[in-house]
Amino acid sequence: MVRTLLVFTLVGIGTVYCLQGPFYALLLYIGNAYFRPEQWVWTDLIRQLNLSYVFGIWLLLLTLLSRPKFILNGRTLLLLLFLLHTFISTVFSTHYSYSWPLWIEFLKAMIITYLIVVLTTDTMRFRLLLLVIVLSLGLEQAKQGWVYLLFRPGSKNNEEVPFLGDNNGVAAGLVMLVPIIAYLARTTQYKRIRWGYWFLIIGCLFRALTTYSRGGFLACAALGGVYLLRTRKKLRALLGILMILMIVLPALPEAFWARMNTVQAYEEDTSATGRLHFWKVATIMANANPLLGVGFNAYNAAYDTYDFSYGEYGRGRSVHSSFFGVLAETGYIGFALWTTILVSAFWSCYRVQKQAVMGTIPVELAYGAAALEASLVAFVVSGSFLPGQYGEMFWHFIGLTIVLQQLADQHKIAHGKRSRGRHRGGVTAHTATTYYPDPIHT
Repeated sequence: MVRTLLVFTLVGIGTVYCLQGPFYALLLYIGNAYFRPEQWVWTDLIRQLNLSYVFGIWLLLLTLLSRPKFILNGRTLLLLLFLLHTFISTVFSTHYSYSWPLWIEFLKAMIITYLIVVLTTDTMRFRLLLLVIVLSLGLEQAKQGWVYLLFRPGSKNNEEVPFLGDNNGVAAGLVMLVPIIAYLARTTQYKRIRWGYWFLIIGCLFRALTTYSRGGFLACAALGGVYLLRTRKKLRALLGILMILMIVLPALPEAFWARMNTVQAYEEDTSATGRLHFWKVATIMANANPLLGVGFNAYNAAYDTYDFSYGEYGRGRSVHSSFFGVLAETGYIGFALWTTILVSAFWSCYRVQKQAVMGTIPVELAYGAAALEASLVAFVVSGSFLPGQYGEMFWHFIGLTIVLQQLADQHKIAHGKRSRGRHRGGVTAHTATTYYPDPIHT
């Protein structure tokens, strides 16, 4: 009963804020999507209300009524082209009845991604959106992580998260979330809140590790490597990583390390050798259907037809890879579009960080770019072993990299105008650092 009252209170508050504009409706939708309250409460009442559908319709109506400036550039065009290609792949697939409902869900995710791009128009909105994502997904999972760390050390947590899926999806999603929490911690002016974010980071990391997902473990290692390589304060970063390891690693049992050691011994691990087989099957699918693939998200449905082992690894199996999944399901054209979208996201993060070094944009944007870059690295590593190519979280983060580039471009244009004004009017020079608010106090 208490949980139900809490959910209704949050929905009520969110509904009131929605009256201020479509961006707040977006926050309400995102909060519901990442938290999934219908799975958290003990009653079916929330499920019967179908809050996701109601919030989605309300968001679209408010957006259309507000007449925002719709954005069409190279990156949003890539999103549209990939969506169109997946639609054609679905329509012409021999597994149309299997693919169509899944494509409709993907369409919803892409619409929200585009609305993130359109409605997140300044740094404060960017930060607020990330805060909603962190609180909606991270609070419950961090709580579970700390419970296992303090009271059930060594136990495996097999609980699925509706927004992320099975244990592999949970591990990947939480590792992707960690850099976002670190970004919020880095840019807050309140020491107590900063310690709260660190509390979330440790809880989410341990929650990810208790899934015993090897892809999640490799993503954690990649995350640590990215921070050591990219930060200028390497000693400080190293000490922070060592502090986390000293808290987390002693609680991991021998069974965990035995599971992780199989990463190096593919020939001795049936699940690992199975993955190699599934990837070969994906390549065969792509070669047989180079333009459109076997159909959107239809690898499982098409697997038995292309399985040259004749059921040795089971029937209707998953591809266990985002990269091979896109290749098999959308063909070489879809794979090229998808990888271009991913590479362009990394390129935007690099550009934003470079512009901050040059002093033309606020450094906080560089912090955000570094966080999203680290999250995408975690996705690439975990996504090599997980079919997360159509996941909402991944596409939302792609949208956030577009937002970040737009904000950086706006600041760069403003910086250029100020520079030209100083040259023409002899105005006293102000650097980007003194002109923009200190990001720690935004």
